[in-house]
Amino acid sequence: MEENQGLQGRKLALVEAILSVDSQEEVQSLERAVQEVREAARAKQLVIGYRPSGTPVLKQRFLDKLRHTLNDIQQDEYISLQSFEQRAADW
Repeated sequence: MEENQGLQGRKLALVEAILSVDSQEEVQSLERAVQEVREAARAKQLVIGYRPSGTPVLKQRFLDKLRHTLNDIQQDEYISLQSFEQRAADW
């Protein structure tokens, strides 16, 4: 219960801070930030497909793995399909 009251207080403080904003640019920046938070929360729960086992693939996890893979590629931490096939032939 006390934790919920703390959350309510924090939310009210945010509302008060937003009400004090005067410029159009600041309002637009806040709108973008709110949209990003909403999208992130939605993405965490959004199912974009299913694995062969039937378990769901969540959008956020997929994007996290994609970012990780892109980072590996940028760092030259990958092997080509041809190299993989050659290695697999020796298995």
